[in-house]
Amino acid sequence: MSELPPGLPRLRAIETYLRLPLDRVQQRVTEVEQWQATHRASARPSTPPDRTVQMNVGAEGRPVVVHHGECTVGRPRLRPVTRQGAIEALTAGVVACALCHPDRELRID
Repeated sequence: MSELPPGLPRLRAIETYLRLPLDRVQQRVTEVEQWQATHRASARPSTPPDRTVQMNVGAEGRPVVVHHGECTVGRPRLRPVTRQGAIEALTAGVVACALCHPDRELRID
């Protein structure tokens, strides 16, 4: 046995009832696609910074670890830093990441 009613008027009513939400979803999909098309052209590709500094969780927010820009350890507490800023942080005693070793690239021992 089918779960649907046998009469055509009832089937048409169900069809209309189901089509209305689908039409709204399709309209919204079109709107989002148009929005993305206009904004994708103006958006520039996101490139990671060359180096980052992982900040302390505490209120003072001091740098605690220097990372290579593509290293994912420590996110979301990473802040971009310049090459010179990374060198200064490492020479001031901030630890280099044991995974990405930014000190090797910067030639800091």
